Amino acid sequence: MQLMHSIDLRLLRGFLAVVDCGSITAAAERIRLSQPALSRQVSDLENRLELSLFDRSPTSLRLTAAGRWFVPLARDLLDQADGLQAAARRVSSGRPNLFRVICPEATIRGVIAPFVAATGAPIADTALDIAARVYPHVLNREVDLAVNTLPPPLALASRQIDDAGLWAYVAPDHRLAARDVIPVEELVHDPLIVLATGSGLRHVIDEALQPVRDRIRLSAEPISSDLALAMAAAGRGICIDVMPTAFSLIRLPLVRADGSRVSMPVYAAWEREHFAAREIEALADALAQWAEARTDR
Repeated sequence: MQLMHSIDLRLLRGFLAVVDCGSITAAAERIRLSQPALSRQVSDLENRLELSLFDRSPTSLRLTAAGRWFVPLARDLLDQADGLQAAARRVSSGRPNLFRVICPEATIRGVIAPFVAATGAPIADTALDIAARVYPHVLNREVDLAVNTLPPPLALASRQIDDAGLWAYVAPDHRLAARDVIPVEELVHDPLIVLATGSGLRHVIDEALQPVRDRIRLSAEPISSDLALAMAAAGRGICIDVMPTAFSLIRLPLVRADGSRVSMPVYAAWEREHFAAREIEALADALAQWAEARTDR
């Protein structure tokens, strides 16, 4: 197959319309093009690629193996082109690029929202998912940047932006409320409230509790940090989390037996080939600098 000197995006859009609609007739109606013109576009694309993308019969149109291989490549090219066009429009109007971020719910409240409020960072929107499912959203080009508590895959560019300290949350009248810190060993005397399995935070908590795991009692394992804090305020146990305090709870640093702080790494990850990769990297750097300067770590 010879490399194309140029890519006509109209041919890709026409091809994908046929794929999505299942027929030339339906696709032509959808993109408001005549059926003969769309047929010529598909044939032109096949000629340029030197591939047969469809098996044709009088009653059906089915993708060939080459066609199935080409579909995700065509979608990626159009996504890149659409992103580049949107970026160009923003530049021409004097507006900066705005990026979409994926992260767990607690990370939005504890990191992303405070960062935007403090710096006016160019973040347009956030999407939510548990830590174990965050990075595929970037790999599938559904978002521009991931901020997560699990290590990123090697396929993505990344950097560690924070090392967030874990806290133990107790009611003001709790026997530990007057302490400066709470050692992990002290947690064996109270039921604990920790996030459900699957989050990066829970992974760190489990590792920290390993020395006393046989003596730990779990009171609740909600998926929401807000609910975990509320349960602690209701007297159901000590909550372990990284969020700002709420419900009049006292927040105390959680430390290991040697006095070192229990902490959770936070990563930013993005696609290396993203059309705005340099800007996204600069955003990750700004996020790291802001996190380092925080006084509530």
